[in-house]
Amino acid sequence: MDQIIEDGFVRLTETIEEYNGKIDELDEAIRSDLGGLLSRMVALTTPLIGSLGQQFLQKTKKDGKGELYDTIHYDEKMIIIGRAEEPVTIRPDDMTRKVDKQFCVLTEKGLIAELMFSDDGFIIDSYLNPLTADEAIDFYGPGVIYMLYRALHDYANLEEELIHSLEMTIAFILDEKK
Repeated sequence: MDQIIEDGFVRLTETIEEYNGKIDELDEAIRSDLGGLLSRMVALTTPLIGSLGQQFLQKTKKDGKGELYDTIHYDEKMIIIGRAEEPVTIRPDDMTRKVDKQFCVLTEKGLIAELMFSDDGFIIDSYLNPLTADEAIDFYGPGVIYMLYRALHDYANLEEELIHSLEMTIAFILDEKK
């Protein structure tokens, strides 16, 4: 009886090792084309950015009290899908501008880009640096895929809640008219 248990245990450990090898193989297959996955997700998301995105600050000035004036926003809407833990030190468009905050965004034109903000105490401005899907994965990590998914998931839930609320309001209005 002991030999049967030992043989079963050996087979169990061999099976686990086989599964681990298969898991590693499948994981590698997925990771090998994260840029392709992000590109396909971007193509599906782009038509929705106009309704779920926001217009971000392009340039503004700050007065002595910290109040903003002469504010300009980007024309197109964007959603944030990543944030740099450590922003690059200088902007590619102006080597004299230090980067204070840096985000990975998706624009309503389907462009993946870095949105880099600089603040010298008087002028806050930004630079939109285009990225490929692979560059976004390399610079910001695979979390950009999750963030894009999460943005759509949350938006869908809000839309569902809004529809439910509107239906309840209509039902209430129609009941009052009776």
